[in-house]
Amino acid sequence: MSSVKVKICGVRDEETAVAAARARADFVGVVFVPSSPRYVEPAVARRLAVAIADAGAIPVAVVRLPLEPEARQALEAFSIVQFHGNESPADLHAYKSLECWKGLGFSPDSVGDWLAGGTAARLVVDGPEAGSGERWDLTEFAALDARMRARCLLAGGLDPSSVAAAVRAARPWGVDVSSGVESTRGIKDHARIAAFIDAAKSA
Repeated sequence: MSSVKVKICGVRDEETAVAAARARADFVGVVFVPSSPRYVEPAVARRLAVAIADAGAIPVAVVRLPLEPEARQALEAFSIVQFHGNESPADLHAYKSLECWKGLGFSPDSVGDWLAGGTAARLVVDGPEAGSGERWDLTEFAALDARMRARCLLAGGLDPSSVAAAVRAARPWGVDVSSGVESTRGIKDHARIAAFIDAAKSA
């Protein structure tokens, strides 16, 4: 059985992007949402996408609609786009040339509805307040059908000390982390990134 996939999200510089990829991250996320402390300008996002791919990981653009023209053009450097706003399944049709992921707060119904909708290849499943970085009860997620969990990345409150237990308890396809590998808000710690990836994949 292959190990869990790992996405390190919210990188802002090439050194960190390459460090994450070299530490065996499968995906590295770049945030296009201006209100986020992890936001990067579209021109920077393009450069990061190239650096991530060259280092052996897959770059993921994290967006919220509507997109400015410059941001939409920058998506050309990415093969995966993760929507993290109030999008509906229909909103994703305009981006069908890319692999579309959807970030959402967990409920069994919301996961079922999005997977049934057919526009999202993967779901990044977070706690009730998605993006807060808070831990949440994984019991209901772990009880989902294995075919549903096989299309989900688990997010929310994960860090190097908690991710292995979360993977064993919930058995997701992947895990996603941002604040849990930061030294201060918006600033990634390379040692924590490596420790997180090792813990997740060893679980």
